[in-house]
Amino acid sequence: MKPIKKAVATVGKYTDNQGNEKNRYVTVGKVFERTDGSRCHKIDSLPVGNEWSGWINEYPMDENRQQAPAHAPVATDSDVPF
Repeated sequence: MKPIKKAVATVGKYTDNQGNEKNRYVTVGKVFERTDGSRCHKIDSLPVGNEWSGWINEYPMDENRQQAPAHAPVATDSDVPF
């Protein structure tokens, strides 16, 4: 099966640098299509708390979109100024 959509939940709001209120999203899994045309969902995580409405939306996979690094770079001895 190949993933056809990403499963996304809205988990709150934030204000950008221009003062506009925006939704905060988190990808919680993927949507797959089976050979018979039916769909199935693989959920990797679920948000908790009052900010999540309980709804999960499907969005395009954005295969060409740059993803943020999974972790921050590790400092080496040459990066420490002392």
